[in-house]
Amino acid sequence: MSPEEFAKFRHDAVHELMRLNVACEREFQISSWPRWHYDLDRASLKFLRDEISRVVASIQVVGTTSTRSGTWLWSWANEHIPRQASQETAQVRAFGERECLPDLTTSKLVDDESLGWALTSISAKILGAKGAYRCPGENGFLYLVYTNIAFSVATRASTERGRVKCDSHDGGYETFVCEHLVSNPAQFWFSDDPTKENKWPDAWCGACDLFFQEEGEWTEKNEPKMKIRLVCHHCYESLRSQARM
Repeated sequence: MSPEEFAKFRHDAVHELMRLNVACEREFQISSWPRWHYDLDRASLKFLRDEISRVVASIQVVGTTSTRSGTWLWSWANEHIPRQASQETAQVRAFGERECLPDLTTSKLVDDESLGWALTSISAKILGAKGAYRCPGENGFLYLVYTNIAFSVATRASTERGRVKCDSHDGGYETFVCEHLVSNPAQFWFSDDPTKENKWPDAWCGACDLFFQEEGEWTEKNEPKMKIRLVCHHCYESLRSQARM
């Protein structure tokens, strides 16, 4: 890959990651959660509110920057990053070796204000990531990509509902339905009965109910088989009004 071709590849990757992150923000309200916590031994990142995990992502650390030394360090060259949180970046290094790209094969690079996001964007493109995040530290930033991201079981089990932004309404309370009900609400809805305490119970379609029946409840084992969508309670009510009785 020539320098000109790599410059275009890098530019396109940055804009692709921007679109992915916009999609993650729209679906998972990333910026609305007041706290995050990563566990590199488990290769996971959690977004929390009230000490409850709301969104959970499987991650790969791409690299770190140091404001003290002004450098970028790839995760595959960082002995402090557990292997399970960095092993997939070997694919990025291998791509760089095939295409003769020093930026992807040199363990430490001189940092600038755009390098971290650029290399993270390239990594996201190569790894087919769902999005990316930058975690600040005492001496720089840790850049990572989501290999998978979803709402947590604990989020939907909580009876205390937060507020969410909505393109169709001024805002509302968070509710959760499967993606099939969002795309086609005119079918039978499976859920608990609405109550005074829970006016908008989690709902899913007949196809997703097959996964529910495997465990008799939603657990970390069967939940990943269903794609959950977060919608405001106004959208929930509008969609459910179209349900087949």
